[in-house]
Amino acid sequence: MRSSAIFVAIAAAVVSAQVPTYKSALNMTIDPNSVAQQQRAVWCQAQTNTCQVLCDNNADENDCNQATLTYDCTCASNSSAPGLQYYTQTLPTFICEQLFSNCIQTNAGNQDGQNACKTNIQKLCATQSPPTAAEISSLDQSSAPTETTSSKGVSSTHHTAATTTAPQSAASSAAQSSTSSGFAAATQGPIGTGAFAMAAAGLMAYVL
Repeated sequence: MRSSAIFVAIAAAVVSAQVPTYKSALNMTIDPNSVAQQQRAVWCQAQTNTCQVLCDNNADENDCNQATLTYDCTCASNSSAPGLQYYTQTLPTFICEQLFSNCIQTNAGNQDGQNACKTNIQKLCATQSPPTAAEISSLDQSSAPTETTSSKGVSSTHHTAATTTAPQSAASSAAQSSTSSGFAAATQGPIGTGAFAMAAAGLMAYVL
């Protein structure tokens, strides 16, 4: 019985050793020669397109090397990289998906090994599509200044906020730069009870 337990522990350790553990898709690498040249070209084209969109068409650096599968993506607005690891159609995600596929093939017939592939690799691969240019433009408009109007001495403030579909939790950070806040819609706080009390007092004075 004891020897069986030891064997299971050893087997689990072997599986764990075969499947690397990553912190995120950003630190995943792959041998470029293991990917067809045409496929690498497709990956790089998608990478530069997505970088441009995430930087709101204003990237300081935006290039992708097909030979080495390395890239540079820096937005001019904040001189930092957007959260590429949270979006599909980026080089980190392409590499993540390819590593997962390779891992599954390597562990064919090995349930424990394939489970490790899902835990250590697949869960880090992005599933959120990049925002469109129209969505980014809409989010930019949400930061427009508020308009204040007055009527009979009572002021009212109108806030303009974009209506967007909230992405899943892993990708909500995705719209953010890796070092600074990204696209955040404006929010309107609740109106205090003091304003209602003042308005009621004014109306009573007018009646009397």
